[in-house]
Amino acid sequence: MAVIIGAGTTVVGFTGVVSASWDLNPSIQRLWQLGSWDPYDTIKQAQQNVNLTVYAGGGPHITLHPPSQDCVDSTANFTCTIVPASCVEVVEGPSGTFYLTSYSYSKGDTRGYGQQTYAGTQWLEDAVNGIEAPTYILLGISEGQYSGDLTTAQMGIVVSGDSDNIATGYTGSVSAGFPGLGQATESTFDIYYQVGVPGAVGKLDGYIGNASTNVPHQPLWLPIP
Repeated sequence: MAVIIGAGTTVVGFTGVVSASWDLNPSIQRLWQLGSWDPYDTIKQAQQNVNLTVYAGGGPHITLHPPSQDCVDSTANFTCTIVPASCVEVVEGPSGTFYLTSYSYSKGDTRGYGQQTYAGTQWLEDAVNGIEAPTYILLGISEGQYSGDLTTAQMGIVVSGDSDNIATGYTGSVSAGFPGLGQATESTFDIYYQVGVPGAVGKLDGYIGNASTNVPHQPLWLPIP
């Protein structure tokens, strides 16, 4: 285990970074066969994921609509490089282009500061170890929800606004005691067109807001003509 010092860690491509995390997930499929402990063959994939939380306005503006209509790589992505400040053992952070998998905006305290979270993934290629990257990465439709007093623009999002796409939900809770405060929230469900829009609110006393969406990406392994 290596210790990483936050004050010395930098993230290229984002500003006002609150936290960063990353992981590499190897996917190994062994084709077992009768009469042997050795696999007939091994299929390997590798995905590297990053998760970055920034103060509102510190992340990129990404367009999510329209979804893919032919075999062209999705442009719903961002680039970043994480340079960890590690103690004793050298730690190499992720770098490159990441396809956005989720976005959220959060300002849960009326006197708090709005934050945005970007999560992304990249498919790696390593010919020496038999790891092949997808031929194409396609973008699907991004569905999500938002709530609170802030406008969608103040939460850094653009949604369809089409009544055919919109649905509304409610949540509420309260506890006994003094003063026994609770909260009731109306949530709007819609299709997201853009995230990280310039103008997302950082500090604005008296207001709260939450927004989130998942961004589906589909990798395809196809023969190149």
